[in-house]
Amino acid sequence: MNTEKALLRKYEDDLNVSGIGVIIMGAWSCAKVFIEVLLNSDDVFGEEGGIKDLGPVGISIVLILVFILSLIIMKIHLYIGGNAMKASKGKQHKKGYFVAAIIYAVINVLGLLPYYESLQNVDTIDTTIASILVDLTTIYILIIVIISTLKIKRIND
Repeated sequence: MNTEKALLRKYEDDLNVSGIGVIIMGAWSCAKVFIEVLLNSDDVFGEEGGIKDLGPVGISIVLILVFILSLIIMKIHLYIGGNAMKASKGKQHKKGYFVAAIIYAVINVLGLLPYYESLQNVDTIDTTIASILVDLTTIYILIIVIISTLKIKRIND
């Protein structure tokens, strides 16, 4: 019985920490979107075929869309992370976070596929490897959320 309680406490701690990790990775994802828009502003706001041709209204629309996208990304991370943290403490939580974590993990794994082409470009290999590591960390955290949730449910049943 003590072993079971110790395992339960371990998985609850793992779930809590992973929930915090999901939220932190969400904040980083939002920051990354803005950084990419600003650093690649020549591509986005460029002379030829960029939104600069649309003028200030076009630039404003793109920035608003980027902001809305960031809010959606953060909302998903807050939903998964917040409910995982509540579940770890035995509080009332929405059970959909588990399914959302599975779907989001699968999407992140599929999101690794385009990196193959980026790895071929030697000029940007350092940023590509950094991006891969961040994405792998996010996937790892989501997998811990999934595994911990399953283990806690198994012990409590």
